[in-house]
Amino acid sequence: MGNKICYHPRMLLTEDIALHFKSSQLVRDVIPIIDKWRRDGAELVFGVQEFADTFDVVCDTERQFNVFDTDRNGKIDAHVVLMVYILLSCGDIGKKIDTAVSVYDFARSAAGSGLINFDEAVIMVNACVRGVQKVCEMTFTIPEDELIFHCKSMFDMYRVPHDKSITPKQFKNWVLNDASPRHFVNLFHMAQGIGDIDNAVQRRNLDQGMVFQMLAHGELEVQPKALRTSVEFLRTLDDASPEELEALIAMMLEDSHEHTPGMISIDRYAAVLRPWNIFNECDQDKSHTLDDKEVEILLWFQLRQRPSQEFVHGFSKFLDVDDDGEVSRTEWTTAIIESERLARTGTRHAHKHSKYDDEAEEMLLELEHDPHREDKTAGDERKPGDELHVHSRDGTSRDLHLETTTRTSVERPGFETSAFPEMVTAS
Repeated sequence: MGNKICYHPRMLLTEDIALHFKSSQLVRDVIPIIDKWRRDGAELVFGVQEFADTFDVVCDTERQFNVFDTDRNGKIDAHVVLMVYILLSCGDIGKKIDTAVSVYDFARSAAGSGLINFDEAVIMVNACVRGVQKVCEMTFTIPEDELIFHCKSMFDMYRVPHDKSITPKQFKNWVLNDASPRHFVNLFHMAQGIGDIDNAVQRRNLDQGMVFQMLAHGELEVQPKALRTSVEFLRTLDDASPEELEALIAMMLEDSHEHTPGMISIDRYAAVLRPWNIFNECDQDKSHTLDDKEVEILLWFQLRQRPSQEFVHGFSKFLDVDDDGEVSRTEWTTAIIESERLARTGTRHAHKHSKYDDEAEEMLLELEHDPHREDKTAGDERKPGDELHVHSRDGTSRDLHLETTTRTSVERPGFETSAFPEMVTAS
Protein backbone atom coordinates (compact mmCIF):
# COMPACT_ATOMS: atom_id res chain seq x y z
CA MET A 1 0.00 0.00 0.00
CA GLY A 2 2.92 2.30 0.85
CA ASN A 3 4.84 4.00 -1.94
CA LYS A 4 2.30 3.04 -4.60
CA ILE A 5 -0.36 5.07 -2.80
CA CYS A 6 1.88 7.96 -1.75
CA TYR A 7 2.94 8.41 -5.38
CA HIS A 8 -0.67 9.09 -6.47
CA PRO A 9 -1.80 12.54 -5.32
CA ARG A 10 -5.38 12.30 -6.61
CA MET A 11 -7.85 9.83 -8.06
CA LEU A 12 -9.94 10.89 -11.06
CA LEU A 13 -13.24 9.01 -11.24
CA THR A 14 -14.55 7.85 -14.62
CA GLU A 15 -16.92 4.92 -13.99
CA ASP A 16 -20.61 5.82 -13.71
CA ILE A 17 -21.01 3.85 -10.48
CA ALA A 18 -18.03 5.66 -8.91
CA LEU A 19 -19.54 9.03 -9.86
CA HIS A 20 -22.91 7.87 -8.48
CA PHE A 21 -21.30 6.97 -5.16
CA LYS A 22 -19.25 10.19 -5.10
CA SER A 23 -22.40 12.28 -5.47
CA SER A 24 -23.78 10.79 -2.23
CA GLN A 25 -23.53 12.30 1.24
CA LEU A 26 -22.32 10.00 4.01
CA VAL A 27 -24.84 11.09 6.66
CA ARG A 28 -27.76 11.86 4.37
CA ASP A 29 -27.50 8.92 1.97
CA VAL A 30 -25.02 6.21 2.98
CA ILE A 31 -25.75 5.67 6.65
CA PRO A 32 -29.54 5.34 6.07
CA ILE A 33 -28.80 2.73 3.37
CA ILE A 34 -26.61 0.78 5.81
CA ASP A 35 -29.35 1.01 8.47
CA LYS A 36 -31.93 -0.32 6.01
CA TRP A 37 -29.54 -3.11 4.94
CA ARG A 38 -29.24 -4.15 8.59
CA ARG A 39 -33.01 -4.07 9.12
CA ASP A 40 -33.47 -6.28 6.06
CA GLY A 41 -31.15 -8.89 7.53
CA ALA A 42 -27.66 -7.65 6.54
CA GLU A 43 -27.32 -10.09 3.65
CA LEU A 44 -23.69 -10.83 2.82
CA VAL A 45 -24.27 -10.90 -0.95
CA PHE A 46 -26.38 -8.90 -3.39
CA GLY A 47 -28.03 -10.02 -6.61
CA VAL A 48 -28.79 -7.51 -9.35
CA GLN A 49 -32.18 -6.51 -7.95
CA GLU A 50 -30.98 -6.23 -4.34
CA PHE A 51 -28.06 -4.10 -5.58
CA ALA A 52 -30.38 -1.76 -7.51
CA ASP A 53 -32.86 -1.49 -4.62
CA THR A 54 -30.20 -0.92 -1.96
CA PHE A 55 -28.14 1.71 -3.78
CA ASP A 56 -30.88 3.51 -5.75
CA VAL A 57 -29.29 2.63 -9.09
CA VAL A 58 -31.91 3.69 -11.64
CA CYS A 59 -30.16 3.18 -14.99
CA ASP A 60 -27.68 0.73 -16.51
CA THR A 61 -28.19 -1.44 -13.43
CA GLU A 62 -26.71 -4.60 -14.87
CA ARG A 63 -23.66 -2.82 -16.29
CA GLN A 64 -22.95 -1.14 -12.96
CA PHE A 65 -23.57 -4.41 -11.11
CA ASN A 66 -21.01 -6.08 -13.39
CA VAL A 67 -18.36 -3.61 -12.24
CA PHE A 68 -18.41 -5.56 -8.97
CA ASP A 69 -19.39 -8.97 -10.36
CA THR A 70 -16.02 -9.62 -11.98
CA ASP A 71 -16.42 -13.42 -11.92
CA ARG A 72 -19.92 -13.13 -13.47
CA ASN A 73 -21.68 -15.45 -11.02
CA GLY A 74 -24.58 -13.07 -10.43
CA LYS A 75 -23.58 -12.31 -6.82
CA ILE A 76 -21.44 -9.58 -5.27
CA ASP A 77 -20.00 -9.13 -1.78
CA ALA A 78 -22.19 -6.67 0.14
CA HIS A 79 -19.29 -5.53 2.31
CA VAL A 80 -17.13 -4.71 -0.71
CA VAL A 81 -19.85 -2.48 -2.18
CA LEU A 82 -20.56 -0.80 1.15
CA MET A 83 -16.88 -0.09 1.79
CA VAL A 84 -16.32 1.65 -1.54
CA TYR A 85 -19.61 3.55 -1.10
CA ILE A 86 -18.41 4.83 2.27
CA LEU A 87 -14.95 5.75 0.97
CA LEU A 88 -16.21 7.69 -2.06
CA SER A 89 -19.11 9.50 -0.43
CA CYS A 90 -18.85 13.09 0.75
CA GLY A 91 -18.41 13.46 4.47
CA ASP A 92 -16.04 13.67 7.42
CA ILE A 93 -13.16 11.23 7.12
CA GLY A 94 -13.33 10.20 10.79
CA LYS A 95 -17.06 9.51 10.44
CA LYS A 96 -16.31 7.39 7.38
CA ILE A 97 -13.92 5.19 9.37
CA ASP A 98 -16.45 4.81 12.20
CA THR A 99 -19.13 3.87 9.66
CA ALA A 100 -16.90 1.31 7.96
CA VAL A 101 -16.13 -0.34 11.30
CA SER A 102 -19.81 -0.35 12.26
CA VAL A 103 -20.75 -2.27 9.09
CA TYR A 104 -18.95 -5.34 10.43
CA ASP A 105 -20.76 -5.26 13.79
CA PHE A 106 -17.73 -6.38 15.77
CA ALA A 107 -19.76 -6.56 18.97
CA ARG A 108 -21.03 -9.92 17.68
CA SER A 109 -17.76 -10.97 16.03
CA ALA A 110 -15.32 -13.67 17.02
CA ALA A 111 -13.39 -11.27 19.22
CA GLY A 112 -16.53 -10.12 20.99
CA SER A 113 -17.16 -6.87 22.92
CA GLY A 114 -16.64 -4.78 19.81
CA LEU A 115 -12.98 -5.72 19.44
CA ILE A 116 -11.29 -6.48 16.11
CA ASN A 117 -9.09 -9.55 15.78
CA PHE A 118 -6.36 -9.90 13.15
CA ASP A 119 -8.42 -11.89 10.64
CA GLU A 120 -11.28 -9.41 10.87
CA ALA A 121 -8.91 -6.49 10.30
CA VAL A 122 -7.58 -8.21 7.16
CA ILE A 123 -11.13 -8.85 5.92
CA MET A 124 -12.15 -5.22 6.42
CA VAL A 125 -9.04 -3.73 4.79
CA ASN A 126 -9.25 -6.24 1.95
CA ALA A 127 -12.89 -5.30 1.27
CA CYS A 128 -11.93 -1.63 0.99
CA VAL A 129 -9.07 -2.34 -1.41
CA ARG A 130 -11.02 -4.82 -3.56
CA GLY A 131 -13.93 -2.40 -3.80
CA VAL A 132 -11.98 0.60 -5.05
CA GLN A 133 -9.92 -1.54 -7.40
CA LYS A 134 -13.14 -2.65 -9.08
CA VAL A 135 -14.78 0.77 -9.24
CA CYS A 136 -11.89 3.17 -9.84
CA GLU A 137 -9.56 3.21 -12.80
CA MET A 138 -6.25 2.47 -11.07
CA THR A 139 -2.80 1.98 -12.53
CA PHE A 140 -1.60 -0.07 -9.56
CA THR A 141 -2.76 -3.05 -7.53
CA ILE A 142 -2.18 -3.94 -3.90
CA PRO A 143 -1.52 -7.68 -3.48
CA GLU A 144 -2.97 -9.58 -0.54
CA ASP A 145 0.41 -10.27 1.06
CA GLU A 146 1.02 -6.53 1.20
CA LEU A 147 -2.34 -6.01 2.91
CA ILE A 148 -1.44 -8.65 5.49
CA PHE A 149 1.90 -6.93 6.07
CA HIS A 150 0.16 -3.62 6.81
CA CYS A 151 -2.35 -5.27 9.13
CA LYS A 152 0.54 -6.86 11.01
CA SER A 153 2.18 -3.44 11.28
CA MET A 154 -1.07 -2.11 12.78
CA PHE A 155 -1.04 -4.71 15.55
CA ASP A 156 2.71 -4.24 16.03
CA MET A 157 2.22 -0.48 16.42
CA TYR A 158 0.13 -1.19 19.54
CA ARG A 159 2.35 -4.09 20.63
CA VAL A 160 -0.66 -6.39 20.37
CA PRO A 161 0.06 -10.06 19.49
CA HIS A 162 -1.48 -11.16 16.21
CA ASP A 163 -3.67 -13.71 18.02
CA LYS A 164 -5.22 -10.96 20.19
CA SER A 165 -7.51 -8.05 19.32
CA ILE A 166 -7.45 -4.26 18.98
CA THR A 167 -10.19 -1.71 19.62
CA PRO A 168 -12.08 0.21 16.92
CA LYS A 169 -10.45 3.38 18.29
CA GLN A 170 -6.98 1.88 17.72
CA PHE A 171 -7.97 0.89 14.19
CA LYS A 172 -9.20 4.44 13.49
CA ASN A 173 -6.02 5.99 14.88
CA TRP A 174 -3.94 3.70 12.66
CA VAL A 175 -5.84 4.79 9.55
CA LEU A 176 -5.57 8.47 10.43
CA ASN A 177 -1.94 8.54 11.58
CA ASP A 178 -0.01 5.85 9.70
CA ALA A 179 1.20 7.18 6.34
CA SER A 180 0.14 4.27 4.12
CA PRO A 181 -3.51 3.81 5.21
CA ARG A 182 -3.93 7.58 5.55
CA HIS A 183 -2.81 8.17 1.94
CA PHE A 184 -4.98 5.30 0.74
CA VAL A 185 -8.15 6.63 2.38
CA ASN A 186 -7.41 10.22 1.31
CA LEU A 187 -6.85 9.12 -2.28
CA PHE A 188 -10.53 8.17 -2.54
CA HIS A 189 -11.86 10.58 0.06
CA MET A 190 -10.52 13.42 -2.12
CA ALA A 191 -11.33 11.75 -5.46
CA GLN A 192 -12.99 13.86 -8.13
CA GLY A 193 -14.77 13.35 -11.41
CA ILE A 194 -13.91 15.34 -14.51
CA GLY A 195 -17.17 17.19 -13.98
CA ASP A 196 -15.99 18.41 -10.56
CA ILE A 197 -12.89 19.97 -12.08
CA ASP A 198 -14.99 21.37 -14.93
CA ASN A 199 -17.32 23.04 -12.45
CA ALA A 200 -14.47 24.64 -10.53
CA VAL A 201 -12.81 25.86 -13.72
CA GLN A 202 -16.12 27.22 -14.98
CA ARG A 203 -16.65 29.17 -11.76
CA ARG A 204 -13.20 30.70 -12.05
CA ASN A 205 -13.81 31.51 -15.74
CA LEU A 206 -16.97 33.36 -14.76
CA ASP A 207 -15.16 35.31 -12.02
CA GLN A 208 -12.52 36.38 -14.52
CA GLY A 209 -15.19 37.27 -17.06
CA MET A 210 -16.80 39.61 -14.57
CA VAL A 211 -13.43 41.23 -13.90
CA PHE A 212 -12.85 41.76 -17.63
CA GLN A 213 -16.30 43.25 -18.04
CA MET A 214 -15.65 45.67 -15.20
CA LEU A 215 -12.20 46.72 -16.47
CA ALA A 216 -13.26 47.00 -20.13
CA HIS A 217 -16.37 49.05 -19.31
CA GLY A 218 -18.50 47.00 -21.66
CA GLU A 219 -15.95 46.90 -24.49
CA LEU A 220 -14.39 43.72 -25.90
CA GLU A 221 -10.79 44.85 -25.32
CA VAL A 222 -8.83 45.97 -22.29
CA GLN A 223 -5.49 47.66 -21.72
CA PRO A 224 -2.66 45.53 -20.21
CA LYS A 225 -2.13 48.17 -17.54
CA ALA A 226 -5.68 47.66 -16.30
CA LEU A 227 -4.96 43.98 -15.66
CA ARG A 228 -1.58 44.68 -14.02
CA THR A 229 -3.09 47.07 -11.49
CA SER A 230 -6.37 45.23 -10.82
CA VAL A 231 -6.59 43.67 -7.36
CA GLU A 232 -9.67 41.74 -8.47
CA PHE A 233 -7.84 40.23 -11.45
CA LEU A 234 -4.83 39.21 -9.34
CA ARG A 235 -7.19 37.55 -6.86
CA THR A 236 -8.49 35.20 -9.57
CA LEU A 237 -4.97 34.00 -10.46
CA ASP A 238 -4.23 32.14 -7.20
CA ASP A 239 -1.14 34.00 -5.96
CA ALA A 240 0.51 34.63 -9.31
CA SER A 241 4.01 36.07 -8.99
CA PRO A 242 4.93 39.29 -10.83
CA GLU A 243 6.86 37.17 -13.34
CA GLU A 244 3.85 34.90 -13.90
CA LEU A 245 1.56 37.90 -14.33
CA GLU A 246 3.83 39.39 -16.98
CA ALA A 247 4.06 36.04 -18.78
CA LEU A 248 0.25 35.79 -18.92
CA ILE A 249 -0.11 39.33 -20.23
CA ALA A 250 2.58 38.68 -22.84
CA MET A 251 0.65 35.61 -24.07
CA MET A 252 -2.55 37.67 -24.17
CA LEU A 253 -0.81 40.26 -26.34
CA GLU A 254 0.43 37.68 -28.86
CA ASP A 255 -1.38 37.89 -32.20
CA SER A 256 -2.63 41.35 -31.24
CA HIS A 257 -2.46 42.29 -34.92
CA GLU A 258 -5.76 40.43 -35.24
CA HIS A 259 -7.42 43.23 -33.25
CA THR A 260 -6.32 46.61 -31.85
CA PRO A 261 -2.51 46.55 -31.37
CA GLY A 262 -1.45 46.78 -27.74
CA MET A 263 -4.89 45.79 -26.47
CA ILE A 264 -6.07 42.45 -25.03
CA SER A 265 -9.23 41.02 -26.54
CA ILE A 266 -11.82 39.02 -24.62
CA ASP A 267 -11.08 36.02 -26.89
CA ARG A 268 -7.39 36.01 -26.10
CA TYR A 269 -7.92 36.78 -22.41
CA ALA A 270 -10.20 33.75 -22.04
CA ALA A 271 -8.00 31.45 -24.14
CA VAL A 272 -4.91 32.14 -22.01
CA LEU A 273 -6.62 31.98 -18.63
CA ARG A 274 -8.49 28.72 -19.10
CA PRO A 275 -5.40 26.42 -19.13
CA TRP A 276 -4.06 28.46 -16.22
CA ASN A 277 -7.27 27.77 -14.29
CA ILE A 278 -7.20 24.06 -15.14
CA PHE A 279 -3.63 23.83 -13.82
CA ASN A 280 -4.65 25.47 -10.55
CA GLU A 281 -7.51 23.00 -10.06
CA CYS A 282 -5.17 20.04 -10.62
CA ASP A 283 -2.49 21.49 -8.33
CA GLN A 284 -3.77 19.87 -5.16
CA ASP A 285 -0.97 21.01 -2.85
CA LYS A 286 -1.01 24.55 -4.33
CA SER A 287 2.76 24.48 -4.90
CA HIS A 288 2.24 26.05 -8.36
CA THR A 289 4.27 23.22 -9.88
CA LEU A 290 3.30 19.67 -10.87
CA ASP A 291 5.29 16.44 -10.84
CA ASP A 292 4.70 13.52 -13.22
CA LYS A 293 1.68 12.15 -11.34
CA GLU A 294 -0.02 15.53 -11.12
CA VAL A 295 0.70 16.12 -14.82
CA GLU A 296 -1.07 12.80 -15.47
CA ILE A 297 -4.26 14.20 -13.91
CA LEU A 298 -3.83 17.41 -15.90
CA LEU A 299 -3.46 15.53 -19.18
CA TRP A 300 -6.27 13.15 -18.25
CA PHE A 301 -8.56 16.14 -17.84
CA GLN A 302 -7.35 17.78 -21.04
CA LEU A 303 -7.58 14.64 -23.18
CA ARG A 304 -10.69 13.20 -21.48
CA GLN A 305 -8.97 9.81 -21.27
CA ARG A 306 -6.08 8.44 -19.24
CA PRO A 307 -2.79 9.19 -21.03
CA SER A 308 -0.14 6.50 -21.32
CA GLN A 309 2.75 6.66 -18.87
CA GLU A 310 5.12 7.15 -21.81
CA PHE A 311 3.17 10.18 -22.99
CA VAL A 312 3.02 11.65 -19.48
CA HIS A 313 6.77 11.23 -18.97
CA GLY A 314 7.65 12.57 -22.42
CA PHE A 315 5.27 15.50 -22.14
CA SER A 316 6.54 16.39 -18.67
CA LYS A 317 10.12 16.47 -19.96
CA PHE A 318 9.03 18.50 -22.95
CA LEU A 319 7.18 21.06 -20.80
CA ASP A 320 9.94 21.36 -18.21
CA VAL A 321 11.79 24.16 -19.97
CA ASP A 322 14.10 24.96 -17.04
CA ASP A 323 14.83 21.24 -16.36
CA ASP A 324 13.96 21.51 -12.66
CA GLY A 325 11.97 18.26 -12.70
CA GLU A 326 8.58 19.94 -12.33
CA VAL A 327 6.09 21.69 -14.61
CA SER A 328 5.14 25.26 -13.79
CA ARG A 329 1.88 27.04 -14.52
CA THR A 330 3.53 29.21 -17.13
CA GLU A 331 5.08 26.22 -18.89
CA TRP A 332 1.72 24.43 -19.05
CA THR A 333 -0.24 27.48 -20.23
CA THR A 334 2.35 28.20 -22.92
CA ALA A 335 2.10 24.63 -24.22
CA ILE A 336 -1.72 24.75 -24.42
CA ILE A 337 -1.66 28.08 -26.25
CA GLU A 338 0.86 26.60 -28.69
CA SER A 339 -1.33 23.52 -29.22
CA GLU A 340 -4.32 25.73 -29.97
CA ARG A 341 -2.29 27.81 -32.42
CA LEU A 342 -0.92 24.73 -34.17
CA ALA A 343 -4.39 23.24 -34.55
CA ARG A 344 -5.84 26.52 -35.77
CA THR A 345 -3.12 27.80 -38.10
CA GLY A 346 -0.58 25.00 -38.53
CA THR A 347 2.19 27.33 -37.37
CA ARG A 348 3.86 28.29 -34.11
CA HIS A 349 5.81 31.29 -32.90
CA ALA A 350 9.35 31.14 -34.28
CA HIS A 351 10.78 32.72 -31.15
CA LYS A 352 9.65 29.87 -28.91
CA HIS A 353 12.34 27.77 -27.30
CA SER A 354 14.09 25.02 -29.21
CA LYS A 355 12.10 22.20 -27.59
CA TYR A 356 9.26 23.00 -30.00
CA ASP A 357 10.65 20.69 -32.69
CA ASP A 358 8.71 18.27 -34.88
CA GLU A 359 8.32 15.74 -32.08
CA ALA A 360 7.10 18.49 -29.78
CA GLU A 361 4.53 19.56 -32.37
CA GLU A 362 3.08 16.05 -32.33
CA MET A 363 2.73 16.22 -28.56
CA LEU A 364 1.08 19.63 -28.72
CA LEU A 365 -1.40 18.51 -31.35
CA GLU A 366 -2.19 15.46 -29.21
CA LEU A 367 -3.70 17.89 -26.68
CA GLU A 368 -6.41 18.83 -29.17
CA HIS A 369 -9.47 16.66 -28.59
CA ASP A 370 -10.52 13.87 -30.90
CA PRO A 371 -13.80 15.34 -32.20
CA HIS A 372 -15.39 11.91 -32.67
CA ARG A 373 -14.88 11.28 -28.96
CA GLU A 374 -16.37 14.67 -28.07
CA ASP A 375 -19.53 14.18 -30.07
CA LYS A 376 -20.81 10.93 -28.56
CA THR A 377 -23.72 12.71 -26.95
CA ALA A 378 -27.04 11.00 -26.44
CA GLY A 379 -29.33 12.08 -29.26
CA ASP A 380 -26.53 13.21 -31.55
CA GLU A 381 -27.34 11.61 -34.90
CA ARG A 382 -24.24 12.83 -36.75
CA LYS A 383 -21.79 10.38 -38.23
CA PRO A 384 -18.00 10.67 -38.63
CA GLY A 385 -17.32 13.31 -41.25
CA ASP A 386 -20.41 15.39 -40.46
CA GLU A 387 -20.07 18.81 -38.85
CA LEU A 388 -18.83 18.50 -35.27
CA HIS A 389 -19.65 20.47 -32.16
CA VAL A 390 -16.30 22.14 -31.63
CA HIS A 391 -14.85 22.38 -35.10
CA SER A 392 -18.04 23.61 -36.78
CA ARG A 393 -17.71 26.84 -34.84
CA ASP A 394 -16.16 29.97 -36.17
CA GLY A 395 -12.67 29.00 -35.00
CA THR A 396 -12.10 31.91 -32.64
CA SER A 397 -10.10 31.29 -29.50
CA ARG A 398 -13.21 32.13 -27.49
CA ASP A 399 -14.74 28.85 -28.64
CA LEU A 400 -11.63 26.71 -29.07
CA HIS A 401 -10.62 27.04 -25.45
CA LEU A 402 -14.00 26.00 -24.05
CA GLU A 403 -13.53 22.29 -23.47
CA THR A 404 -15.90 22.68 -20.51
CA THR A 405 -18.76 23.05 -22.94
CA THR A 406 -17.87 20.05 -25.12
CA ARG A 407 -19.82 16.86 -24.66
CA THR A 408 -17.99 14.14 -22.75
CA SER A 409 -18.83 10.90 -21.00
CA VAL A 410 -19.44 12.91 -17.82
CA GLU A 411 -22.76 14.74 -17.89
CA ARG A 412 -22.61 18.36 -16.80
CA PRO A 413 -26.17 19.68 -17.11
CA GLY A 414 -26.77 23.40 -16.93
CA PHE A 415 -23.41 24.56 -18.23
CA GLU A 416 -23.33 27.81 -20.14
CA THR A 417 -22.20 27.77 -23.78
CA SER A 418 -19.47 30.29 -23.08
CA ALA A 419 -16.95 30.82 -20.32
CA PHE A 420 -18.24 34.39 -20.14
CA PRO A 421 -21.95 34.13 -21.01
CA GLU A 422 -22.65 37.76 -20.18
CA MET A 423 -20.37 38.88 -23.02
CA VAL A 424 -21.60 36.69 -25.84
CA THR A 425 -24.45 39.02 -26.77
CA ALA A 426 -22.08 41.99 -26.80
CA SER A 427 -20.09 40.47 -29.66
